[in-house]
Amino acid sequence: MHDNGRPALLASTTIPSLLMLYPGTRPVVAWPDCGTWRVPQRGMLPAHRAADEHSRCPGSGQRVTIDLTPVQWMESLRVAVREAAGRRGATVRRSAKPPVPRPVFRLAAVR
Repeated sequence: MHDNGRPALLASTTIPSLLMLYPGTRPVVAWPDCGTWRVPQRGMLPAHRAADEHSRCPGSGQRVTIDLTPVQWMESLRVAVREAAGRRGATVRRSAKPPVPRPVFRLAAVR
């Protein structure tokens, strides 16, 4: 397998939710180009198809460097969850619905 020529992706620079580094398991990476989850093999993402299922994903052959321990990854994931939990969505204010006019065929029948 050949690399795609991009610089190596460092696990410490990615979003924690795009990694799975649980202790005792193999690391799994979700590639930002297409969103597919892949296990790096020999430090690279294996070849896979893009979302259209016909062309090769441009992220195939990307070098990945896992420079985090599972403990560091878990802590960065906790920090990200805490930060996201502090956000609130906008309050939706519903306005009154306009009155529904009578159908045209009923207006003609009244006359």
